[in-house]
Amino acid sequence: MSNELPRYVVNQVTSGDYDCPRKVLNFITELYAAFRMLNLRNDFLRKKFDGMKYDLRKVEEVYYDVKIRGLT
Repeated sequence: MSNELPRYVVNQVTSGDYDCPRKVLNFITELYAAFRMLNLRNDFLRKKFDGMKYDLRKVEEVYYDVKIRGLT
């Protein structure tokens, strides 16, 4: 699920919704924190967790770009 959110954020910013990156960033951060509490070994959830780290980074970059440009 989280792998679609960076694309969604970029599309929303392109259409003029500059508040969306903050909301999605908060959601992914909470989701990431919940996954960190689990003891994940080399299984399917571990792969999802690793992918979520990169998705979080992408959304952070979009949020940072919007914030730097003063669009929020």
